[in-house]
Amino acid sequence: MSTSWKRSLRGSRSDPVSNTHRQRVHWINWPVLAACLLVVHAGPAFAQDPSMIDQGRFEIRIGGASRGQESFAIRRQGEEYMAVGRTSLEGQELWVMSAEVGLRTDARFVPVRYEFRTLQRPTSTTIAVRTGSRIRVTTSNQEGERMTELLADRDLVLIQTGVAHHYWFLIKRFGQASAGQGGTVDALAPDAVERSSIRLDAVTEVELAMQDGPVLAATRYDMQIGESHHIVWVERTTGNVLRAEIPERAWVAIRITDSAGPDPENAEDGSSREDVP
Repeated sequence: MSTSWKRSLRGSRSDPVSNTHRQRVHWINWPVLAACLLVVHAGPAFAQDPSMIDQGRFEIRIGGASRGQESFAIRRQGEEYMAVGRTSLEGQELWVMSAEVGLRTDARFVPVRYEFRTLQRPTSTTIAVRTGSRIRVTTSNQEGERMTELLADRDLVLIQTGVAHHYWFLIKRFGQASAGQGGTVDALAPDAVERSSIRLDAVTEVELAMQDGPVLAATRYDMQIGESHHIVWVERTTGNVLRAEIPERAWVAIRITDSAGPDPENAEDGSSREDVP
């Protein structure tokens, strides 16, 4: 792994290097992100796009209190997948931040590009770009720019703690990697440039009672990401993420759903009932 550091060039607006720097940082088309998120709030008429895989919102609870929402959209573009999201949270003391995030993967859900941009001060931008067997992570903030380059095997995943819709990619990646229960995949947290492993400990079929009424047939995934226990509930028929928890951080993301839902009597035999508090 190699790391380099460059001071901020904000002192001279006419500096052509500084202008180049600003253009390079924002390689994700944020107007496209805004358009995707508009679909989340627009209603059924805008939800007929065949490339749209999932879209919606999560309520974010930290320490038992509602602190905001995460909006997201996941779509397929040719042989690639792209996800965009925005997390809006209240409270300066939180360990997660209000931010915009973009992720692009190949057909096997291997990360190709990633960007995380905070929406609160002090602002910062993290970009990860994969080329062959290497990943280059560039972090830019008020102090300057840091670039780190490291080797990455084929099964490496990028996971941003506190972003609920990223679990969709993680579960898909477990399937592609053929790791299965008890298997592991390598992971990278781009914002901290920290590597860890993810172990899938248990997969259980359950009935998940949502906070607004419906009871959904779901699959619960218990996994260990680094030193933290993560729990993810996925709708069994669609594969959409319904709920995610990091118990030791008292962080919970709960899918905001319509009032109508499938008949709980149609749940498969042998599944257990889990109620959302």
